[in-house]
Amino acid sequence: MAPSTFLSLLFFVTIFTLTTCKKVTIEDLEPLETGLREYFQTGQATDEFLKTLHSYEFPYLFRDGMEKFYDSAAVCYMCSLVVDFVINQRKNAGVSRETILDEATFLCSELKMEAARVCKGQMELNIDIFLYTIDNYPNFTSNRVCGGFLQGHNCDTGDAFEWTINIPSGNSPERPKPSGPDSFTILQLSDIHYDPNYTPNGNAVCGEPVCCQPDQGEPSGPENACGYWTDYRLGDSPWYLIEETIRQTKTQQVDYVYYTGDIIVHRTWETSIESNTEAITKLYSYFKDSYDVPVYPIFGNHESHPLNVWPNDKILDDKLSIKWLFELAAKHWSELIGEDVSKTVLKGGYYTVSPRPGFRIIGMNSNVAYTDNWWLMYDDVDPYGQLQWLSDTLKKAEDNNESVHILTHVPTGCSYSLKVWNREYRKILERFANTITGHFNGHTHRDEFLVYYNSSNPTQAIGAAFNGASVTPYDLSNPSFKYYHVDETTFNLLDYEEWAFNLTLANSYGSSKLPEWYKLYSFVEAYGVDNLLPSEVDKVLYKMTDDHSLLDDYFKFKFRNGDPGISPGCDDGCKKDLLCDIATTVFGDDAQCKRFLDLYDQ
Repeated sequence: MAPSTFLSLLFFVTIFTLTTCKKVTIEDLEPLETGLREYFQTGQATDEFLKTLHSYEFPYLFRDGMEKFYDSAAVCYMCSLVVDFVINQRKNAGVSRETILDEATFLCSELKMEAARVCKGQMELNIDIFLYTIDNYPNFTSNRVCGGFLQGHNCDTGDAFEWTINIPSGNSPERPKPSGPDSFTILQLSDIHYDPNYTPNGNAVCGEPVCCQPDQGEPSGPENACGYWTDYRLGDSPWYLIEETIRQTKTQQVDYVYYTGDIIVHRTWETSIESNTEAITKLYSYFKDSYDVPVYPIFGNHESHPLNVWPNDKILDDKLSIKWLFELAAKHWSELIGEDVSKTVLKGGYYTVSPRPGFRIIGMNSNVAYTDNWWLMYDDVDPYGQLQWLSDTLKKAEDNNESVHILTHVPTGCSYSLKVWNREYRKILERFANTITGHFNGHTHRDEFLVYYNSSNPTQAIGAAFNGASVTPYDLSNPSFKYYHVDETTFNLLDYEEWAFNLTLANSYGSSKLPEWYKLYSFVEAYGVDNLLPSEVDKVLYKMTDDHSLLDDYFKFKFRNGDPGISPGCDDGCKKDLLCDIATTVFGDDAQCKRFLDLYDQ
């Protein structure tokens, strides 16, 4: 997870005031529109314009949790206004990169959307992608930017973001269900976010996207100092936390390790190819030295530089290319897996291998569909041909009677994953429902799961995806990992255990004592089901609609009992949101949400 980048900090210059949380209408934006128009025409920020800007200040507008305050009509209106200003400047007036960069940085800083150096760094890192699209995309309009990036606000997309892939006809053949006692174990680690600059006793209330950095000043008091092991308040993972976590994972025998992405720290305003390469290499090398079993990694959205961006293979400009990351991964992943996966990794950061007869693993790069991926403005149609490849690969697995586990980073269903990509992905999952016996994701830093339903039989669960939560506490959660127990014959998931430690307690001991890891829960035991088959996980939702205390448990597990995460509790509205999140797998398709809310209210 990360704050949005470049124009994300520019688009919504006025949505509502922070002090009153009062939503504004389009009419309320007229004074700012007038000022913006003059500013873009003259390049001069008058005292009157600055006064207008400052009346709309909104710190951290794009941090998590602010979405519920947004007025979508105003958001979309301002997005279109500002983007069209920039497009017109570039296409018709030939305004330079430097001028547009200065304008964007100025507005971001003056509106207090982030600290000045964060604005400057993120704008500098991302502006070239936006300008490349303006310069090279015929008839480029704000619809492509606002309709994609602001998907959660349902801005007009025009004719953008609509395509399909070829999925073979037929039905997924029935396969055996788990029946024997034999199983093996898979470890899932996710979202480590290694911070080489983590500073114990640093400033935990820093006003930037990640805290506990050595250049963020002293804490205002002991209560605002960063803990030794890491910190709930926007803290990432020091190296010794990573070492301790991996040490603990090895206290049980595992057969495979799944790493579902995100290595890089949330210091998003100053990433570089060099620093990302160093962190990625260090972690993968440590995995190789630590585990004597295959490790199956995938990309998180943070591994790219800049953050979130995945240019297609038609982009030949070396300054914009991501070839360096694909080459780095091809080398390390092949070593960790024990098999050459370079062909498809070099193409788009995805792969497939068969570690034992009848069993196949598919590692996906779902980050390409992240709406913060600015390259979607340039070309959104099945980036890298990955979904078509997935469909074709699953067809071969079906023909060979193989069971498949799929690893993705960004889960479907959320507002920041491109709707059309999610829709086509869900079609694939539905077509090959019985072939896919495990589905694992990350990104949210939360212990969550999703249930996929049959489009032609909406009460039939056809898939379940489980989130690996995170090693980083970023934010409000305890560090954790999961062990999955997998049927030896069918490769269905039988159960998982989540392990965590209480960060408050660990930090009270500091470096004098190792964290006290404990089994937080077993899915089967906590929810009273037989296994993790979709039909069994589906039963959990029905139980939750009847026994609302199970949603209290789910809420606590979501934060791994992290003290600040669970302290507000979960009221009736919160419980309903949890239910809807579990049942929604394509953003905007709320049919399953409504179905379960009706049951909840009975």
